[in-house]
Amino acid sequence: MVASNNKTSSLSKLTIITLLAFHLGTQFNLLGFLFRPDSALDSDHDDVKRDVDCIDCPELTTQGVSPSSSSSRNANDTSLTTPSYLQWSTKRPDIPRNWSYVTPKYYREPASFSPDSNQKIIVHYHLQNNAGTSFYQLAHNFTAATRACWQSAKHCLVSYNQDVEADNIRNNYFQYGTQYVSYETMLPPRFPLPFVSESAREGLFFTTIMRNPMNRLITWLRKFGSVDKTIYEPGEPSTFFWNDYLEGAARGIYKRENLNVRWLSGALDAITEDHLNIAKCRLQLFDLVIADTLYDTAVNEVVCPLNNWRGRRFCNPNQSNEPKHKKQDPLNATDSHFIGAWIERLRPSFELYDYARILSYAQLKAHGVKDVPPVSEIPSYIATLSKYTNITLKVPEESRVNLTNIYKLHPPREFCEKMKRVWESNVDQVPYVYGIGALS
Repeated sequence: MVASNNKTSSLSKLTIITLLAFHLGTQFNLLGFLFRPDSALDSDHDDVKRDVDCIDCPELTTQGVSPSSSSSRNANDTSLTTPSYLQWSTKRPDIPRNWSYVTPKYYREPASFSPDSNQKIIVHYHLQNNAGTSFYQLAHNFTAATRACWQSAKHCLVSYNQDVEADNIRNNYFQYGTQYVSYETMLPPRFPLPFVSESAREGLFFTTIMRNPMNRLITWLRKFGSVDKTIYEPGEPSTFFWNDYLEGAARGIYKRENLNVRWLSGALDAITEDHLNIAKCRLQLFDLVIADTLYDTAVNEVVCPLNNWRGRRFCNPNQSNEPKHKKQDPLNATDSHFIGAWIERLRPSFELYDYARILSYAQLKAHGVKDVPPVSEIPSYIATLSKYTNITLKVPEESRVNLTNIYKLHPPREFCEKMKRVWESNVDQVPYVYGIGALS
């Protein structure tokens, strides 16, 4: 299964065997534990169904029993305790005084604005260091856009109820011309983004961008490494690789470990199978998931034609793209033991990224794009491990990332259906969120 390159790797044989043994026991067994048949979830996740009945309850009792539970139920019965993957802070923010739309810092009023109900409002979920700023610049060249959600200014995140949230977005378009809204926050597990019902989704087009988690990590290293030398010193292991820094108060929810999974699932602590499935269930609801390798195709073939954006460098498929200067990989001089350990820590994000890649490919096809560039079928975890450890792994056909195997990457259908019922049943209540522009 494994063939070592002629190059000398600094990774010890013991470390290699340890990583591969763990990997082959999961990836090549098709993550059987993570992707069990729907029937296997009926008992494990039946608490989701029960929790839906009490989704409107503001709090659960200290015994973990819903206030609306039958009095015959034992007070110590915890069967109605909110599942861990739906729990978050119980703190409720105060609604800002004089809560009204406030012109955002990066807002630019359109030269001529006439609201068009036939055009789509782009609702983008901006995962940090996933090219969201470039996507904002695209929209900002053609329409009024918010760079990030500012809850206190009533741009978004005004309600847990998807219909109220959707109406707020639509009203901001028809009154102020804001046709692009960017959410840049960690989503509470129960927050309905993207929206589920057709009525809430009307007139909206949901997008997000997903990068290879290692590339995203490197972007962060370049961005912050020059500012805070305790994060990263070229060629030296540093506190950057370990929990004591990443989970400290200095970074809070912006911790770089598995941020994509955390932000899509609301996971504040250890990432579980349920958190990964929540993230995947959300991805299924986006109108267009944009994988990093398919960005140009998605922009030119789907996003630009969506509202007839043409005539500028961002929406010009005939423009010759000059090759970008290849930046040096800041991890090149880092001991491969540390890189291997870090790759393993990012396993949930690699799994989510592979799912995003194949979803992106399928969605572009569904939007009518004929010449979609091929997506690498090598699982990203394996490709990254091979790159940094000089190891070549043979990937069997049944473990490749392609449309034939997409059913193996999907989250359990019944689990997603239960999550949709949760997201659809929220009352009109101001959400408590963490992130840019949020009430925290």
